[in-house]
Amino acid sequence: MLSVVIVIGNNGFHLPRKLALAMFLQMSSNPKPGTAQSHGLHCAASSDQPDFDHGLLNELTGFSIKLTWLHGRELLRQGFGDTDITPHRFSMLEVISRNPGLRQARLAAALALSHPATSLAINFWEERDCVERRTISGDRRSFGIFTTRRGEETLQRLRGIVRNADSALTTELTGPEITELRRLLKKIHSRRAR
Repeated sequence: MLSVVIVIGNNGFHLPRKLALAMFLQMSSNPKPGTAQSHGLHCAASSDQPDFDHGLLNELTGFSIKLTWLHGRELLRQGFGDTDITPHRFSMLEVISRNPGLRQARLAAALALSHPATSLAINFWEERDCVERRTISGDRRSFGIFTTRRGEETLQRLRGIVRNADSALTTELTGPEITELRRLLKKIHSRRAR
């Protein structure tokens, strides 16, 4: 059977040719009002293709979360365009803004990132004059990370893009359903921190 490789970020997925064609046609068709496409965003088809059997995967919460994450990441990628900004980098700038002076180790822990990944993201924003490292008073070996004026301006623009993508992601849900979904997901991921 022929398959097509779909690449999202650094992940490659083999899909049967028929499913890949259906996904392409779905993404190319006229958007329905209130869908991700009507927001100017296109995304991959979901796991509930009528002629495709995912077997046990359809019963696994983690698989549903993964598909949702991939869908949300793609919506953000399209919203950010060719700016080299990723969800990871946006999250970094948001957390730095909301927690001025945070040390790199705490920043890494807050976002569940490795220290090298955290350094790369900080460097990305520092090169664009959006964040700066400042010596923490009383300890010249430690640095706190702060957003700059340009960083705050950039963040304001990006927040609009992120809100748009999140709205497109949850367009099929009501307000109370979105609140309940976030509550349940937080209940799952907060266990990781314990």
